[in-house]
Amino acid sequence: MRRKALACMWLVIACLVPLAAEQAVDMAALFPEMAGWRKDGSAETFVPENLYEHIDGAAEGFLAYGFRRLAVQNYVNQERQAVCAEIYFHGTPEDAFGIYGSEKPLAGNYLAIGSEGYREEGVLNFISDAFYVKLNAFDLGARGSPVLYALGEKIVQAIGGRNALPEILGAFPAGGKIAHSERYISSNFLGHEFLRSAFTADYDLQGRKFQLFIMRAADENTARATLQRYASLDRERSAPEIRPGDLTIRDPYNGPVRISWQGAFIWGTVGLEPAAGACLEEIARNLAGR
Repeated sequence: MRRKALACMWLVIACLVPLAAEQAVDMAALFPEMAGWRKDGSAETFVPENLYEHIDGAAEGFLAYGFRRLAVQNYVNQERQAVCAEIYFHGTPEDAFGIYGSEKPLAGNYLAIGSEGYREEGVLNFISDAFYVKLNAFDLGARGSPVLYALGEKIVQAIGGRNALPEILGAFPAGGKIAHSERYISSNFLGHEFLRSAFTADYDLQGRKFQLFIMRAADENTARATLQRYASLDRERSAPEIRPGDLTIRDPYNGPVRISWQGAFIWGTVGLEPAAGACLEEIARNLAGR
């Protein structure tokens, strides 16, 4: 009985630790002072339950990537020009990268700030650790970019986190990869609930276009169970015995999917594009020992 009580106590503690860590994030403190600018009122905050009040129509996309909290701070200068800073906290760097990746342009003006960022006229968006930051300048013209960059740099310093893209992206082959095409799908990859999350990257090799993906399961047994369930969808043949190595599954919704599996990692490509074969082999080498 005492063991059961202790087990329950540790379960409660385990649940409270991330909650306490989340509550420890003082979002308002991440907005710096800016020379020549003053904060226009206090920071406004939003949580999952009322995020729609700030980004109605887009809230569900943010919630799908583990959104926890948003803080919005407006700045004004003596000319009554304005800057708006939005800081979204997503709990994990992967989820922050995921929502950022869902909004970033394929061909954009990318720059080194935080983990990665891009700018457009009057806009600077970037990620830093588990935060997605969106900055907007109004009526600043050419002055907007340096002002937003200076503000962004100060926010990165205030966050004080790790500024790097998810490590697993390094397993994608560099040759033929379309720049900045990497994405993170948080759930329902390829439309299947059991496939959960995946990292993807788009390729163009001598005019042959395809997409590669990498999934990381909790462990080897979970990866095996996932593939067994996936293989059961192939109505054209009985489910094969799942062994480490290569496998082709005829997905009734996506067509043939080439898959490789080793340990907790599953990677592959949709379709039978021959040019993808060497890339899958390179992923295997890059994932070895991870």
